[in-house]
Amino acid sequence: MIQITSRDRKVLFAGGTFIVSWLIFIFVAQPTYQESKKLNKKIQDKILFIQKCYEILNQKSYYKTISTENKLLRTTLDQRFSSQTKPALAASEQQNLIEKLSNQTGVNIIRFRVDKPKYVENLLTISTKVTTRSKLRNLTNFIHMLESNQKFMVIEEITVQRINKTDLEELQAQLTVSGFIKTMETESKKTT
Repeated sequence: MIQITSRDRKVLFAGGTFIVSWLIFIFVAQPTYQESKKLNKKIQDKILFIQKCYEILNQKSYYKTISTENKLLRTTLDQRFSSQTKPALAASEQQNLIEKLSNQTGVNIIRFRVDKPKYVENLLTISTKVTTRSKLRNLTNFIHMLESNQKFMVIEEITVQRINKTDLEELQAQLTVSGFIKTMETESKKTT
């Protein structure tokens, strides 16, 4: 057999200790460190996620205010359109409104004629031709009240002529007033 000296024993012991230490580092310490690093990364990601959730929850009042504003805007827009969904009923409602405004301004309505409903910019439009007789000031007030009314109405066409050669302010006017129903044009109606 081979004789092992004390120096050789020390070298073998040191080499064995190094190999065992290296094996422990490779198979135990390094995987444990990598697992710990992955676990810390997951914890940090979850902390960030929770912080973002809290930020969103803290903005609840902002979203409530936006929702309230949207509801008010929708209500205001609903009031601007005719409350009727059928064109005949909407035309009747528009005619009553025009008569009411003419009575307030002193304009005499001679004739009404309701045209067929049509779609303008995807909104169903009810056009009414109104023939009136009045003084210039009354007609001006009538037109102003029509266009500034709560219901959205547009005067598409106006024709004015004098009817009395002695009184230059006595006028006969023919107005085409369009009101809108909140019915939107669908894609199938566009193609036909």
